Amino acid sequence: MKQSLQSSSPVRTTTSIAKLVSHEIQEKAGSENRLTTDIKKILDLALKDETTCKALGITDVRTKHGSLAWTSRITNRSARFTQVFFGSPDPEQTRTIEGVREFVLSSQVQLLSLDKRMGLHPEHSHHCRTIVTSGFARLLAMWDKLIFDIPSEWKGKEPDQIVIYIPEWAEFAKKKDLPEKRILVDADNRVTFVLGSDYFGEVKKGHLRMAMYHEKLAMNAGKGGGLGVHAGGKVIRALDAATHKVEEKGALFFGLSGTGKTSLSVHHYWLDPKEAEAVIIRQDDFFVLSGDGKAYGTEDNAYIKTEGLEPEGQPLLYKGATSSQAILENVYMDPRTREINFSKYDHPFALGGQCLNGRGIVVRRDLPQTDDKIDLDHVDYIFFITRKDTIVPPVARLNSEQAAANFMLGESIITSAADPARAGESVREVGTNPFIVGSEGEEGNLFLSILRKNSGIQCFLLNTGSFGGHAVVRKAGTLADRELLEGVRLYAGGKASPLVGAPYVYEGVPGKPHSYKIKLVRYEVEYAGELIKTPKEIGEFLVRVNEGKIEGARVSVREVVFLEGEKIRIQDSCALIREVARGRIEWKEDPDWKYEVPASVPDFSLDRFDPLRYYTPEEYKRLNTELRKERIAWLSRFPELRPEIARAVQ
Repeated sequence: MKQSLQSSSPVRTTTSIAKLVSHEIQEKAGSENRLTTDIKKILDLALKDETTCKALGITDVRTKHGSLAWTSRITNRSARFTQVFFGSPDPEQTRTIEGVREFVLSSQVQLLSLDKRMGLHPEHSHHCRTIVTSGFARLLAMWDKLIFDIPSEWKGKEPDQIVIYIPEWAEFAKKKDLPEKRILVDADNRVTFVLGSDYFGEVKKGHLRMAMYHEKLAMNAGKGGGLGVHAGGKVIRALDAATHKVEEKGALFFGLSGTGKTSLSVHHYWLDPKEAEAVIIRQDDFFVLSGDGKAYGTEDNAYIKTEGLEPEGQPLLYKGATSSQAILENVYMDPRTREINFSKYDHPFALGGQCLNGRGIVVRRDLPQTDDKIDLDHVDYIFFITRKDTIVPPVARLNSEQAAANFMLGESIITSAADPARAGESVREVGTNPFIVGSEGEEGNLFLSILRKNSGIQCFLLNTGSFGGHAVVRKAGTLADRELLEGVRLYAGGKASPLVGAPYVYEGVPGKPHSYKIKLVRYEVEYAGELIKTPKEIGEFLVRVNEGKIEGARVSVREVVFLEGEKIRIQDSCALIREVARGRIEWKEDPDWKYEVPASVPDFSLDRFDPLRYYTPEEYKRLNTELRKERIAWLSRFPELRPEIARAVQ
C-alpha cells in the first residue's frame, strides 16, 4: 500500500537532477566509508554537539532533568529562502544543486543518514530519509525522537523521499558565487536540499511538505490519499447532555504559531473524571484528513513551542517538557546548574541576543492522557483557532461554507515580538499551513468536499486573544517634546516601552469608562508629508535629527497605544471546548456574520464579551466592515476557489 501512494505522482520525462545528485552523494560517500547509519554513533555525536558546547562552555548537552538541550545558530525556518519547483529547476537552482554534488564529492566531509517512518496507517505512511553532515548529528537525534522507526521490511529499500542537510554551506557557497542560504524542494521527485541552516524545523517541515503534497496528488487521482492539515488532534470523552452517556468525539485543532494550537490540542479541559470524562491526545501538529472523515497521524511525539511554558495553565505540556525524555532546542539552560528556564530567552546567536522561538520534542507517552494510537477513527469537531483583539467572539459555530472560508483565511494577528511596527495587524495563511505545495484554492475546495461528504462534522471558530480592544492615540506632538522623543528612541532601538502593562482608562462607549492595560506602544513619525512607521526607518531618521540636519520641532509624532480588552484565558477556551463536547451550549445567529454564537454557556459569563460594552454601534459596525473587506480581499486572491466559499464572508 505504501507504494500505491508513490505511484500517484505525475510522471515527468525529464531526468531529475535533484534525485540524481542525491543518489550520487549516497553512493560516493558510502563507497568511501564516509556515510554512517549507526544510530548509537549518531546519538553519541549529538550528546557533545559542538555548536551548543562551545556557546555555553559545557562538555555535553544534558539538563538537570536528564533531557537534552541544544542550541542552533539559525533559530527559525528560512521561509523566504525556500523555493519549490516542479519538473526541471531554473538555472540558479541547477547550479546550486550541482554545487551540493561538488561540496560532498570533492571533500572528505562525513555524512550521517537516518531512515524513519511518517505515519502508521499502511495507506498513509512514508519512508523518509534524512542525511546531514556529521557536525550536526543533533538534527538526526531530534528526527529520531519525533517520528517512527521503519519496519524491518523497509530496510535496504529506497525511501519515498529524502532531505539532504548541509548547515555549513555558506563558506563554500561564497567561493562558488552561489546562494549562501537556500532550501530547494523538488516536489515531484521528493528531494529537498537544506543549505545554510541548522534549525531542526527544516527537517520536520521538509518531509511533511513533500509527503502531504503526494497525499493530495493521490486524493485527486482517486487513489486514496487525503488532505494534509496543519492541526493537532485528540479524542474527547464527555458526558453528552442529550444522551446522558459519555460519548467519544474526535477533534482537530487548526492554528498558526502562537494561537495556542498545541496547548489546546494536549489540554485536559478540566473534564470530570468522576463521570468518566477524559481526553486522549493523538497528535499536536499534522494529520492526513481522508475523504471519509478520518484523520491519520504523522508523528510519534510532539514538537512544541516552549515560550513562557508554565505548570498552572499548561500542566501536561510542562510535565512533558521537563521529563528526562524531552529534547529541547533554543531553550535557555544555565550552563552551571543545568536548570532550564522557559521564560528566559538569552541566546548566543539570535538577533538581539533573545530567542522567543524555543522548541521541544515531548514524548507523547510522558503525557498522562495518551494511548498507543495516533489516528482518529472519526472527526466530529474542527476548531479554527485565531488570536484577535477586537470583535471576534470567543467561539462561533460555522456551517460548511463558513468553515471552508475560515480554512482559507487561516487568520491571526502579528505579535509585537514578530514585528513591532505591524503588531495587531491581521496575518493569514491558507489552512494555517505555510507548507502547502501546489494550488492553495484547491485545498479549500477539497476541504469543503470533505465536510459535505461528512455532514456530522461540526466546525467552530475559537478566538484565544482578547475582546474589546482599542488602538488609541495617547499623545501627539513633535520631537521637541522630551517624553515623546525618549519613547521614539526606545521604539527605534527595539526596546519595550515603560508604558506596557500600565493601566489606562478609556471610554469606548460614552459614559462607560473601562479600565484597560496597555498591551503595546507604537510610534508614527511624520515629516514633510512622509509617514515613517517602522523602527528601522525611524532609527535612520533620528540619526539625521541628532546630526542637526532636521529640526525636531518640525517633526510630528503620534504615540499609539494598543489597549487589551477582555483577555480570553486558556481557562475560558477550555470551558468552551468542554461545553461544546457536552452539548450544553445554546446558540443564536450573529446578525453581522450569520454564524452562530453562544446564547448561554453553563457557568460562563458571556457579558464579558458583549461588543456594546466596549464599542458604540457605529464603531462596532466600522470594525465589522473593515474586517469583512480584509477577508473578501484575501479570498479574492484564489480564482479557483468555489464561489460559495468566498460568499460565506460577504
